[in-house]
Amino acid sequence: MTEWYCEELTERWRQSLPVRSCLVDERSPFQHIQVFETRDWGRMLVLDGKVQCTEGDEFIYHEMLAHVPLMTHPDPRRVLVVGGGDGGTAREALRHPGVEGVTLAEIDARVIELSRLWLPDMAAGLQPDERLTLTVGDAADTIRGCEPQDVILIDSSDPEGPSEVLFSESFFQSLKRALKPDGILALQAGSPFFFRKQIEEASKLLAGMFTHVRPYLAPIPTYPGGTWCMMTASMSLDPCALTPEELGVRCRARNLDGRFYTPEVHRGSLSLPAFLRDL
Repeated sequence: MTEWYCEELTERWRQSLPVRSCLVDERSPFQHIQVFETRDWGRMLVLDGKVQCTEGDEFIYHEMLAHVPLMTHPDPRRVLVVGGGDGGTAREALRHPGVEGVTLAEIDARVIELSRLWLPDMAAGLQPDERLTLTVGDAADTIRGCEPQDVILIDSSDPEGPSEVLFSESFFQSLKRALKPDGILALQAGSPFFFRKQIEEASKLLAGMFTHVRPYLAPIPTYPGGTWCMMTASMSLDPCALTPEELGVRCRARNLDGRFYTPEVHRGSLSLPAFLRDL
C-alpha cells in the first residue's frame, strides 16, 4: 500500500505526494524538519509541514530565484542569500564567475547539516569554497554588519514562524540599506492562487522603496498550485529592460547553461496574467 505525504495549505486545499520512507523527522529549536524519499521526485525537504524543495524540481526554483536578478545585474560581485539552508540558491549564485563572495545567512544550523547529509546536489552550494561565507543566526544581524551588496536573494519559507519577519516593512528597509545603489534584490512571494494578498502587500511595500519592482512566475510542480511568484526590486535595474539577445550575450560570457533558465524564459516569466498584473 502506498504511503502519502499530505501538505495542508488551507482548510480547503491539500496536496499529497507518494513517499517511500521518512529519512529525517526531528525538531530543531526553530522548526519541525523532515526529509522524505518520494516515489517520483527524489528526496523532499519539509519544514513545519510545508514542502520546501524536492530533488526533482528544485532546479526550477533555485535557477529562477538566482539567475533573473543576477543576469539583470551587469557585473554582480557580492551576493547575500537570506535563508536557503539547503544550499540550492548559493549553488546557483556561485555559478557566476564574476561573483567574488556569497554570504549565506541561515537561522537554523540543523537545516544546513541535514541538507549536506541527505540533499547533496542542493548542498553543493554549502561545500567549502573560498568565495562562500556561512553565517548561522538572525539574518538581521548579518544584514546590519555586511558590506553593501550587489545582489540580495531572499530564499525563505512562507511568512510563518521564523520567516514571518522576512516579509515586514522594516526588513525590506534593512535590505535596501544593505544594497548598493545599483544593486538588486529578489524574493519568493508565494502562490499567485493562494497568497495573492501576500504578493499584493509585498509588492506595495517594495514599490514604496524602489523604482523598479517586478513580479515574475515560475512553474514548480511540487508547490501548491504548481505556479510560484517571485519578485525583484531595484532602484536602477529592471529585468524587463534586457532583450533575449542581450541576456544571451551575458549567459555566454558567464558560461551559464541552465536546466530551466534561458534568456527567453527570463523574459517570458515577467509577462504576467491579467489577474496578477492587476494586483
